[in-house]
Amino acid sequence: MSKIIGRALSQILHCKQLTSIDSSSRLYGRWMHRDPGKIMLPFESKSKVNLKKEKVIDIDPEILNKPKEREVDSTKINKKTLEVSSKINNIEKSDKIKKNREDKLKKRAFHLSQCKVFDDNNEIIFEKVKENDGRISNLLVNLKSKKARNSSGQVLVEGWRLIVDGLEAKCNLKYVMFSRKEDLNNLLPFLPSKGVKFYKMPYKQITLWSDVETSPGMLGVFEIPSPDNVRSLSRPLPLQFICDNIRVPGNLGAILRVAVGAGCEKVVLTKGCVDLWDPKVVRSAAGAHFRLPVYNSVEWADIPQHLQQDTSVLIADSNEKVLHDNSMDSMDEGCVGMSIPVLPYYGIEYTSLKHITLIIGGETEGISNDSYIFAAKKNGLRVNIPLQRGVDSLNTGMATAVIAFEIRRQLIQAWTREKLERIGVNAT
Repeated sequence: MSKIIGRALSQILHCKQLTSIDSSSRLYGRWMHRDPGKIMLPFESKSKVNLKKEKVIDIDPEILNKPKEREVDSTKINKKTLEVSSKINNIEKSDKIKKNREDKLKKRAFHLSQCKVFDDNNEIIFEKVKENDGRISNLLVNLKSKKARNSSGQVLVEGWRLIVDGLEAKCNLKYVMFSRKEDLNNLLPFLPSKGVKFYKMPYKQITLWSDVETSPGMLGVFEIPSPDNVRSLSRPLPLQFICDNIRVPGNLGAILRVAVGAGCEKVVLTKGCVDLWDPKVVRSAAGAHFRLPVYNSVEWADIPQHLQQDTSVLIADSNEKVLHDNSMDSMDEGCVGMSIPVLPYYGIEYTSLKHITLIIGGETEGISNDSYIFAAKKNGLRVNIPLQRGVDSLNTGMATAVIAFEIRRQLIQAWTREKLERIGVNAT
């Protein structure tokens, strides 16, 4: 009996130990997610352990939820206020931009109505024009014909250089059509403060109205200057030209260019010459129209009114033949020119002449009978340029340059000698 009782007691104790171990393991598994200071097991010896106590504050969940709602509400309010403020700022900015635009347009319209060239910022005021604008097309079409030019009193020039030449000569510039804004910088020092309208148009549109293969991209419209308003930039020589039947535009432009370069007083064009303001003449003359008085389409009966009384008439003639019979009555009109004596251009003492009038004929028509008769009445001379064999004549513009600069050379040498004699220096 004693043995049976002992076994029962040992089984009971063993079962208690197992239950205690299972309970401790269960408790340990529940608190695995925390960081314990120390794990106490039932089979360890009891010891004093210093564990840190955490302060636990009990908070009502309702209190925790209230501030969250407030924060959400406050963020919504802040977003709404920011959106409203941004909208207000955008409206204010757009209003300012609109006002600035309106002010600029008003100022621009005022400046355009006053025909002002520069705005308050000293920039050129221009108007952008679309393709095939009626105002520009009508203006340029009229300026392409001779009758419309004469009736309107306006002429078309191409390129900023010719526009500058006209502005330097104090001619009235009315319109400027351009494609690039940078090209206007070449005109800035010469532009007036009022009276010029600027139009910005596509380059393709300008090329349609250009007479050049590669257009410079700028067109100008001037009032045709009268001969009395044109002023030469320097003291002219006592020399003037009469152009007789010059019908090639390039030749007339070259003669005008020589006249300005040599320092002539004026040029007279007889009736039958090419139009003075033809685009090819204007382009080949390189601004001579604005620097020299030119009288266009003058009848031979009115020629004496444009000459001085003591002038000596010379005819640039390539013909060297001379008739010795000088009687005007027994001579045909075709032989009048043969009776006028001919000399090489360098064989005349031009300094002995008070004033010189040089008559220049065209290459195709030559010297007219009216020129020969006029020179014969004035006891004139024919001037010839000797050439090598095989060459009949020179270009009209080239021949004019040869004779004109020989006259200039002799006159300047004579003036320098007189000046040196006044000073007391022996001229060599």
